[in-house]
This record gives sequence, structure tokens and C-alpha cells, in this order.
Amino acid sequence: MAVGGWAVGIGIGSLCVDQLSRGIGGFVLTEEQQVWIVTSNYIGTVAGSAVAGKLSKRFGARNTMLWCCVPAVAGFIVTAFAKCYNTLLIGRLIVGLFSGPAFVLHVFYISAVASPQYRGFLALLPDIVYMVYVILSLVLGVYFPWWWAAIISAALFALPTAVALLIAPSDPVYLLRTGRLSEAKKAAKFFGVPLPDLAPTTTEEGVSHKSTWTLVKQPRHYRPLLLSAALLLGVAFCGYMAVLSYSLVFLRTLGSTLDATVVSVLLCVIRIVAVGLVSVLIDRLGRRVLLLFSAAGMTASYLALAAYFYIPSLAQFTHMPLLALILAISFFCMGVGPVPWCVIGEIVPARLSDAGGAALVLFYNITSLIGVQVFPPLLAALGIGGVFAAHAGVTGAILLLVAAAVPETRGLSLQQIEELFEDKDEEYTLVTAVGTPVGYSTFSES
Repeated sequence: MAVGGWAVGIGIGSLCVDQLSRGIGGFVLTEEQQVWIVTSNYIGTVAGSAVAGKLSKRFGARNTMLWCCVPAVAGFIVTAFAKCYNTLLIGRLIVGLFSGPAFVLHVFYISAVASPQYRGFLALLPDIVYMVYVILSLVLGVYFPWWWAAIISAALFALPTAVALLIAPSDPVYLLRTGRLSEAKKAAKFFGVPLPDLAPTTTEEGVSHKSTWTLVKQPRHYRPLLLSAALLLGVAFCGYMAVLSYSLVFLRTLGSTLDATVVSVLLCVIRIVAVGLVSVLIDRLGRRVLLLFSAAGMTASYLALAAYFYIPSLAQFTHMPLLALILAISFFCMGVGPVPWCVIGEIVPARLSDAGGAALVLFYNITSLIGVQVFPPLLAALGIGGVFAAHAGVTGAILLLVAAAVPETRGLSLQQIEELFEDKDEEYTLVTAVGTPVGYSTFSES
């Protein structure tokens, strides 16, 4: 639920831009200001995710996510009482800044407290909760003006999140790293997981910057990091986040006769259903199969959408663009959207999970911000057909990347996965670094 702040920020941004463009709210935004209002949530998230790693080392993932709820709610209040563009922008930046850490840290918190047999499902569960909160903010916009929707949705995100985090303890890995053995034992018992095989330490620095850089320079470490970055780059520029962020305005531009809010909610429901299905299939069909199927389906859907605007004879099929868009989003949700995060959690070496994971999330936030920023000018310059032809090129590149470079990790131990990225003639010694929970063994399983 901690990701709800970021999700509500997305929904409220789309909602307030849509309502202000229709004269609801007392002031008017220019097209450039609309772009900044939508993307300000991403800008704040970039800053928040940049400091998430240090906050987590100092206070733990659980405490960081808990206390960030308070200023995040304050940002929603500033947003709700905004009477001009500048105040609205400040409120949106605050929301993004203090919801950003949870966007990063929930991944590490889940990894530290989840049993291995539930890790895949729990890694995808926040995606479902995220879409529920987006739907919540959009539905509230049907019955309330955007300022009331901001306050209500903020309360519905913050209160259950705070209650859940107050009940749950900090993760055992963090407690052991800070030398709190008795608390770590209680936390492990609370979550029903074995105590991590990690010697207590009184330091909070973990692996030094020098030793981290030494690890990164090794092929078996930088190869999965580069592959992860390439996957996230494709996710950021495949068009989904841009369409979601401008959903209400974009769907009206598309010319659909259906209510834009209803269609936006429908798209979110599709993602919930698709991710729920993927969470069941991911350990049966494998990661590569889902990614290949998803990328191929997105490419075909985008090409159909682009063809509608380039081929005059297709104009008679008035529902074709909306149908193609729904299909593209459905295919996205069945692989390209959620599965890369699962793959990244497996292929990034355990020794670099903190530093490497935080860097990858920061990279994703920056590229997503750029993707959302350039969407309106690209739409104006290329038209709808040109934009989605470009997105088809991106998803086609994802298809080739997965086919050529992404290994199948289903059923492999983390050590076996790490060995996939080694040179066959490479000899090395194991580097002693931060420990990992049971189930994340750094040695091959017999």
C-alpha cells in the first residue's frame, strides 16, 4: 500500500489537468503548464528515490516508508488548496518527493520478509495495489472536484499504509545489519521466515563505495546491470506511462465517443486482471515466454493503431483505435510492464542489490520522466499515428533484446542465475559483502 502515494499522485495529476482544462478549479493552465503538472510527480519521485538508499540504511525501509506518509499527505493538502499554477506545482513536487522512497524501498522490504515460494507473487502484488489507487483517484473525480478528490484519496492511501507499517516490524536484514539481534529474531518470527544468515554488525555503511565499484567492474555483475537498464529503458519509452499520465486528455484526443473517465478506469482494471493472471503464470511458463508474447502483442497493436491514422480506408472502423490501444495495454500488463521488475530482482547480484537496485529505480524514474515530458510535443509533431509507430519501434526493440539477451531464470537459484553472466574461463574468488536472507544463497544448491 505504500506505493499508493505515487499511484494517487498519477491519478490526481491526470484528473486536475483534465478538470482545469474544462474550467473546473478557478484558474487555467497553458499546455506547457499542463505538462509540468503531470510530470512534477515524476520529478519529485526522482529526487525521492535518489535519497531512498541512504534513508533506508539509516532508518530502515519500514520506518522510511512510514514517516514519508506524513509529508506526502501534506503535499496533497497543498495541491488541494492551490489557487494558482505555482502552488499546484509545489504541492505535486512534494507528493512525488515523499512518495518516491516507497517506490524504491517496497521492493527491498518485500524481498527481505517474503518466503521464497511467495516472492514472485508478492513482487507483482504492489502493481495491482498501485492500479487500484489510480482507479480510486479517477472514480473520485467523477463525483468530486479534483481538490476534494486529492484530499480523500490521500487519506485513503495514508491511513491504511500507516496502520499496516505500525503493526509490521522492520525487516530482519536491516535489524541484523544494525546489530539488533533480538529484534531481528522477533521480526523473523513475525513474518514466519528463517533468520537471515547474516552476522550482526554495528555499522550502517554496508559495502564501501570502493568495494562496490570493484564488484561492478566484474562482467558477471555489470552485464546483468546493463541488461536491467536496457529493459527499464524500453519500459519507460514504450508509451504506457505517457498514455496513463495523460489518459483523460489523450482519450478525448483519440476521438472516442465513450466517456474518457470510464475508459481510463477500464484500462486500469485490465491491468489488474492481467497482472493477476501473470502472477499465476510466471512460475509456470517462465519469464522469457511472457516477455516475448507481451512485446510481440504490443508491437502488433501499436502498428494497427498507427495504420488507422495513415490508411484512409480504415476510417470506417471508428472503434479500431480504442480497441488497438486496449490490446496494447493488455499485452503490456501481461509481460513488459510487471515481469522486468521480477527479472531484475533475480539477475541483479545479491551483493549489489541495495546500490544496484536503487540506481536502476532512479534510472527508470528519470527515463519515465523524459518519456512523459516528450509525449505531448511528439503528439503535436508526429500526430497519433506517428507517435504509436515510434512506440512500435520501441516494443520491437524490446522483443529483440529479450530474444537475444534475457535468460530464463525460472527454477534457478540466485547463484545459478549469476553464473549465467560469467565468462566460462573466468576465475574469481567470492567477495565477502553484506549477507542475504535464507533462500538467497550465494552458493550453489546441491
